[in-house]
Amino acid sequence: MTFYSSIAKAYDQIFPLNPSQVDFVESCFGRSVAGKRIVDAGCGTGSLAILLARRSANVYGFDADAGIIGVAKEKQPQALNLRFKTGDLVDELSALEKGRYEGILCFGNTLVHLIEKDRIRAFVQNASQVLKRNGRLLIQIVNYNRVLKENIDYLPEIETGDYRFVRKYHLLNDGLIDFETELTEKSTGEKVVNSVKLLPLKKEELEDILNPFFSGVSFYGSFKKEPWNETSYHLVADAEK
Repeated sequence: MTFYSSIAKAYDQIFPLNPSQVDFVESCFGRSVAGKRIVDAGCGTGSLAILLARRSANVYGFDADAGIIGVAKEKQPQALNLRFKTGDLVDELSALEKGRYEGILCFGNTLVHLIEKDRIRAFVQNASQVLKRNGRLLIQIVNYNRVLKENIDYLPEIETGDYRFVRKYHLLNDGLIDFETELTEKSTGEKVVNSVKLLPLKKEELEDILNPFFSGVSFYGSFKKEPWNETSYHLVADAEK
């Protein structure tokens, strides 16, 4: 069982859809996504993709984890311009028609799972080719400038009615982060312990990767478009082709 498949049943409780995330996406598309072709790269269980499709966007969501995509397909309403697929971040974009999409989203700290800058650069280059002129690539990751500067070794614990989710960071000798999690189901005491490697990509590194492929890049510290600084919890990028 892969990392995210192991927490698929709890995913929507521990990572509910963030209204600020929805507002951010709509603000980047003139306050309406109606009629827009949007790719949700690393879509998780599909909550954002489903909401955007309900607002008349044409959405293609994919995720590398088959278990997570299984949940998304179970949730998928009928008669929407929406499809889900299991697929790799880089490979799926390379297979899409060039110059067809208005937007590509990559949220939830998904990008840093690629763990190599060359792979991240390939994802960004593929995204730029798939987007129309003036199309937008929207990215959200943890602010690793803060993580590395302050030697942060954990993320805030998440507790819901049914679950407790503990997240720890361990910086490895090769510069990667070992992201360790423990999910506890409260009613049974059952625990699922897992780990995955992440690349602690800093703001200036992401900027260097984006700039050759996009005409304008803006950075924020949250989906509310608060100014980014080294103490921000998130790094949010809006890159316009």
